[in-house]
Amino acid sequence: MVTEDTLEYTQSTKKDAILDTAENLFAEYGFAGTTTRKIAEKADVNIAMISYYFGSKEKLLYAVLERFSEHLEAVFKDINLHVESPVERIKNWIIAYTDYIFDNPNHARIVYRQVSLSRKQEDIAKLVSEFNKIRNIVVNALNEGMENGVFNKVDAQLAITTITAPVNAIVLEANVMKMRLGIKTPPGILYTPEFRQRVKDHMVQVYEALLLK
Repeated sequence: MVTEDTLEYTQSTKKDAILDTAENLFAEYGFAGTTTRKIAEKADVNIAMISYYFGSKEKLLYAVLERFSEHLEAVFKDINLHVESPVERIKNWIIAYTDYIFDNPNHARIVYRQVSLSRKQEDIAKLVSEFNKIRNIVVNALNEGMENGVFNKVDAQLAITTITAPVNAIVLEANVMKMRLGIKTPPGILYTPEFRQRVKDHMVQVYEALLLK
């Protein structure tokens, strides 16, 4: 007997399978190079399920972006709630952001290789709308720190980019970076735990040099 709970679980599982598969294919082949048929085959679902859950390939891409931003927003909000000092909040966010991007490299691959290069205003608007939720949390902390005199006076929006862009670049250029630095990892492993910590320490150092008086 199929109960309502069983049906909801099955639908949720299929929807997640489509999202997971689309994320991986968009990251590897790009939006234009990924077909809904290929997504359906890899996710082991009927192609009609993509239209049922998401409506179109474009809306499926937006759902992938929303999932990225929802997870990262939850992490940032938790830090915002439990860490009082803007100095420690920013430091914790940098560490959390680095861990998130290292654990979710497809985020950087899709956002920076695909969406940010898109000529479609809808794609850019969706990207800005989703990630402004997170940037605004950080901007508020930066402004608070500048008003309280604990941070140097900087352009808050550009300061965020200064702190996050290198982390994204390290993920996007992983093959080059590993060859340059002589880092060896098993197949499918982005970086070693030691290098991840090295990046976190470096980005905290960059933050402190940029903002702390």
